[in-house]
Amino acid sequence: MRSAYVGIDVAIAKGKHLPVVVSTLEEGRLIPRPLKRLGVAPPRGSGNTKVLDPAWRRSFAIETKRYLLQVCDRLGLTPMRIAIDAPSSPRAAHDRRRAAELALDHAGISCYTTPSMAEFESIRDAVNRHLEAGSPENRIPHANQLWMLAGFELFRELAEVAGCLEVYPQATVRVIGCGCRHKSAPNGVQEQLTAAARYTGWPTENTSERVLEEIAWGAPHDRLDAYLASWVASLSENDRSAFGKPPDDAIWVPRQAAICGRHAPASEPIAAPACHTPQSQTRQSSASHAMLVCPACGKHSFKRWPWGWDAHAAHTCSGLTETEPGARKKEFRQRFAEYF
Repeated sequence: MRSAYVGIDVAIAKGKHLPVVVSTLEEGRLIPRPLKRLGVAPPRGSGNTKVLDPAWRRSFAIETKRYLLQVCDRLGLTPMRIAIDAPSSPRAAHDRRRAAELALDHAGISCYTTPSMAEFESIRDAVNRHLEAGSPENRIPHANQLWMLAGFELFRELAEVAGCLEVYPQATVRVIGCGCRHKSAPNGVQEQLTAAARYTGWPTENTSERVLEEIAWGAPHDRLDAYLASWVASLSENDRSAFGKPPDDAIWVPRQAAICGRHAPASEPIAAPACHTPQSQTRQSSASHAMLVCPACGKHSFKRWPWGWDAHAAHTCSGLTETEPGARKKEFRQRFAEYF
């Protein structure tokens, strides 16, 4: 049986199928198989409230494994590696950010902070209070972190099928130099896919080429992320590099040496880490008034640190567990005292 490389974008929106891409290497090109033609579908998400239920997460992961094995069996493929666009495990309680997230900070690549298990317990309590108060589910707190719980379960379950890697497609596109236009921008998906094709060999200009819409379920940007994940899965250990500390706290991207044989994108790429060994991490900004990505949510950028930190912490930061503005500011200052 031929080898297959799997990419998964962890999406749990209600009623939406999980974006899963299965790719094979054909004469040096990474070709995604047209899974939507097979007549079987991956599991559907059930939303942020349901993901708090351990039984639902377990069932979701088992259904994903069943789907993956089924499509690979139909195609005569053996999964060799699986790359998942999600954190592989919670943050250690004594760390303010995972090593992988600190490495992304240093490279100027924003990402959400992964909570610790204790913080997830607090988040669950906050969600329950929100719902008991009759507040709408579409305004649920910490929605940009709850999906990580499904990712943890997928890593545990799919490890029984093949080795699993943590990936972050935004880091991948930044490494190859096409991350300036976000995938949500007009033509952003096409531009990122075209840039990646310079290295993966897919798609080509051939009009008979299998199109992005056929390779997986989900929105176009989700299918793109799943394909980019499968690309990293297809790379040998010598052809990928890690942001963070392998093996358990690392986000994998294509190694610069592995992609230099093809034409480079017009924009300047970010250099991927040179090796797989842990690198010493420098705090992103130690000087007053320097730019800083919020170490709690990983999303907001302080243009002139520390200006505006208190308003952000009190009202908008999604990486905190407290709910009252004063308590949120206190939590922020305690967790990230070294930034002040």
